[in-house]
Amino acid sequence: MKVGDLVRCIWQPSSSGLINGCTIPMKYTILGELGIIVYQRLEIDHHTILFPKFGYEHVFSSGAFEVISESR
Repeated sequence: MKVGDLVRCIWQPSSSGLINGCTIPMKYTILGELGIIVYQRLEIDHHTILFPKFGYEHVFSSGAFEVISESR
C-alpha cells in the first residue's frame, strides 16, 4: 500500500484525537467509508487517510483499513 491507494475503513475509532489529555468524540461515522491514503510513515505504521465525503483526515495503523484499489 502507498499514497494514492483507495481504502475502506474497517474499524470505527471512538475518538478523533486528544486535547489536554481528554478525548475528542468522533464527528463522523467512517466505518465502511472509502478514503485515500494521503500520507504514510511506514516505520511506525501510521497512514493518514482522507475521507473526501466528509473532508476529514484520520491517522490509522494498517489494521484499521483494507486496500480497495492500489495506485501504480
